[in-house]
Amino acid sequence: MNLRLVHAFLILLSAMLAVFFGLWSLNLYVRENGGGVYLFAAVVAFATSFGLIVYDRWFLRKTRTLR
Repeated sequence: MNLRLVHAFLILLSAMLAVFFGLWSLNLYVRENGGGVYLFAAVVAFATSFGLIVYDRWFLRKTRTLR
């Protein structure tokens, strides 16, 4: 496994971790009957996950010709 694929895999794992954190924050938001901090954390986590996926796709496209 080359460094390019390791980097892409770690970015994908980071995006998955951000999704799980967002789901956990939403769960706390529902359980606490409010609490804007949890909702804000969930929104930021989902936005971060989306950004990481976009970055991962860009990175793989940009480094496609590298071996």
